[in-house]
Amino acid sequence: MLLASLLRALLNLLKLPFVPLWWALRLLGRPRTPWIEVRIRRRLVELVGRRPSALARLAPWLAGARPTALEDLRRLAAHAARDRRVEGVVFVVPMLAVGWATARSLRDVLGGLRKAGKRVAVFLPDGGTHKELYVASAADTILMPPQATLSMLGVAARSRYFKGLLDKAGVRVERFARAEFKTAGENLARDRMSGPQRTQLGALLDAIDGELRGALGAGRGLDAGAVEALFEEGFLRGPAAIARGVVDVLAYEDEIAAALQPGVARPRLGQGDAYLRFREARWFHPLRREPYVAVVPVHGPIGVGRRADRVVAALRVARKDPGVRGVILHVNSPGGSATVSDRVYREVARVSEKKPVVACFGDVAASGGYYVAAGAAAIVAQPTTVTGSIGVVSARLVATELLERLGVRTEVLRRAPHADMFSPSRPLDDDERAILKREMDGFYRDFVALVARGRGRSVDEVEALARGRIWAGVDAQREGLVDRLGGLETAMEELRVRLGGARLRPRLLLPRSTDIRPEPSEPALAFFGALAPGAIALWELARGSDRVLLLDPTVPDFP
Repeated sequence: MLLASLLRALLNLLKLPFVPLWWALRLLGRPRTPWIEVRIRRRLVELVGRRPSALARLAPWLAGARPTALEDLRRLAAHAARDRRVEGVVFVVPMLAVGWATARSLRDVLGGLRKAGKRVAVFLPDGGTHKELYVASAADTILMPPQATLSMLGVAARSRYFKGLLDKAGVRVERFARAEFKTAGENLARDRMSGPQRTQLGALLDAIDGELRGALGAGRGLDAGAVEALFEEGFLRGPAAIARGVVDVLAYEDEIAAALQPGVARPRLGQGDAYLRFREARWFHPLRREPYVAVVPVHGPIGVGRRADRVVAALRVARKDPGVRGVILHVNSPGGSATVSDRVYREVARVSEKKPVVACFGDVAASGGYYVAAGAAAIVAQPTTVTGSIGVVSARLVATELLERLGVRTEVLRRAPHADMFSPSRPLDDDERAILKREMDGFYRDFVALVARGRGRSVDEVEALARGRIWAGVDAQREGLVDRLGGLETAMEELRVRLGGARLRPRLLLPRSTDIRPEPSEPALAFFGALAPGAIALWELARGSDRVLLLDPTVPDFP
């Protein structure tokens, strides 16, 4: 560390004579336009691991797959809010491939700029759905091309049930779940939606629908009747969108600058990435590494493999590295293996012994995703985050009928009465069902007790909120499963309180490869997995004896 500081000091000495030249270049290169244009990509994440290379900045298409980082947008907004030369910021928002909680985080960035007294505009180049309009409603001005269309069909939940198909194939799924709201796998074992599933999905829909209607009403100045009329009309092309009051200006992309700066002879827009680089450019290197907040992402299904190993390794680095003052555990996961979830939870607990840990939930933090965060000092979620699902499920495939149709006979030699209980060639007997029930009950009790300790509640209180039920973030906060509503910025505020007010920068502690989707272990499952999200995880579960802390795979992404 001393050697690194000496090298930085030497580099600074070598740069010292060029300070006047650097300042002259900065003066020539400073932004001169009152409006900044920020282009949002379809995918958004809280943080990205590396900045684009110089080559990627010269050839932007080389970084085309790079998602937009919300943390970059927050920093840009903070600079713009303090910059008297900046009149406003226009966000170009395409069709977003994000969940509702991420959309809320983006909307919060726009709302923060408006509160700072800056004008905010949103251009919708492709029109969009209610999700894009939900984000745009935080702006002063919404623009879109004359022939673009807004699809305002409202939120819905669609679930496919495959029992009929499996019956025809001669395959049956035996489910073991604790408790009644733990509906993972019911789409494979039932032919229609259960009552508990209908109840919890309905509550989640109500929360998302209420968030959407409230945003449209407040942002666009529409009363409840006018908002309802939007959903009744369904599609709003340019002129109709103007008439309904949801869009302010019809313009093509090359007309944005003129629309926002009427009367200006040669209106131009500054580029957001160039503005951020200008504001954060530094000529001298800091002599020592600055302390920071480590953001450890737990993203995607929690399973055995490199993804879990990286999470555990990152938490161990965060615990030992003196430069890490606190940890944000960013969870965007439907859960997965109970064993791996417990392994991650233990590492979080070990970090908490030395440094504060705050959990920040993304679009979903359910079942194993909630388990890993249960011991955090505080939990932050957006109002529409899918949260909770405190329960456990196990399942197995029974293919007796299918094997008989195919003329396959299974002969078994065993030295214990239940040695082949997970064989798909026969159903379980009563004793084996009792074995599984004891195992499930024991883990469920431990899960509830673990949450009770983390939340400072009694086991009975948590049990009433558990039972496998999913909650929208706003309801989870009301019930005490979440402490505050917000995104990463709110989680950072919680951490600063525990660090005595120190204002540190967040830094991702894992490479972006942790965000990759898991590949199915058998190629034939890819098609079925596309039809029934989560089916691959259930298949892996049914092949072994592991318990799974998994969000119901029939919970949709609420288009």
